[in-house]
Amino acid sequence: MDKVEQYKKIIQSELEERLPLRAVNAPKLTRQLMISDDKMQFVLMDVGWFKRRYLSDVIFHIGIVNNKVSIHNDFTDVGIADHLVDAGIPKSDIVLAFLPK
Repeated sequence: MDKVEQYKKIIQSELEERLPLRAVNAPKLTRQLMISDDKMQFVLMDVGWFKRRYLSDVIFHIGIVNNKVSIHNDFTDVGIADHLVDAGIPKSDIVLAFLPK
């Protein structure tokens, strides 16, 4: 299996592990994982009502660009990059796209 296919499987697995997690203060939110047809873009988000407001918030947005894993959003204190490294993606192939160069 080439490295891009391996990265796709790792990213999907890591995000699927987070699907059942819920914010204790927002039980009406639904967690959704969206994956592009070519499996090059992955978005995990919370959708639903919180108090009197409808939310559609991206938690993670991860893409594969030029054979590297590009983390566009990580709105957690989890540090998804560390989990991806632990799962087998080398640090040299992870780009934190949300940080200025």
